[in-house]
Amino acid sequence: MADNQDPLKQLWLQQEVVLPDLSQVSKNWHKVRLKQWCYVALDVLSLCFCFLIVWLNADKLDGLSMTLMLVVMLVSVVFVAYITWLRRFSFGWSNASTDEHIQRLLKQIESNIKIANLSLHLVWFVTLLTVIFYAGLYYFEVFPEDRFIRKLTVTLGIHAVVMPGIWVWASRRKKRFIKELSELTKLLAGIKV
Repeated sequence: MADNQDPLKQLWLQQEVVLPDLSQVSKNWHKVRLKQWCYVALDVLSLCFCFLIVWLNADKLDGLSMTLMLVVMLVSVVFVAYITWLRRFSFGWSNASTDEHIQRLLKQIESNIKIANLSLHLVWFVTLLTVIFYAGLYYFEVFPEDRFIRKLTVTLGIHAVVMPGIWVWASRRKKRFIKELSELTKLLAGIKV
């Protein structure tokens, strides 16, 4: 009976096992974690910068402009808090078990898809807020017409350059994260990618 060995079993036993490079996995993990922390820091610094600009120019702003700026900044604080909450899976967890690591990685990729989606929607939302802001300034005749047109032109120029760039960036990130989630899900299900 011992002489009659299954050739497939013998072939299976001869296969080389490639162990994962733990240093590379750790390096990739630290890179992802650092990127998430940098994104959070950038979000918070951008809010602080906006608050600082409004605070330094408070005496130059009329009541309507100040109210609209504060509403926009309040909405921004809510968005930054939500995005930071979505990034929570990347903070810490270096001592987690492999199963916990995989589950958190899945959750973070899902959160990254939500963040990219939110970024896509923020493009039109910010544009809408800008239109409302300038419509209010025009309706209440806050600025003389020549100054209003100059401010509107500068703002539209900035929007024309920045917003499409943000849209393309967020769209690419969303596609990349959807692909990563699909590949990881297939890998976990045992399907060769």
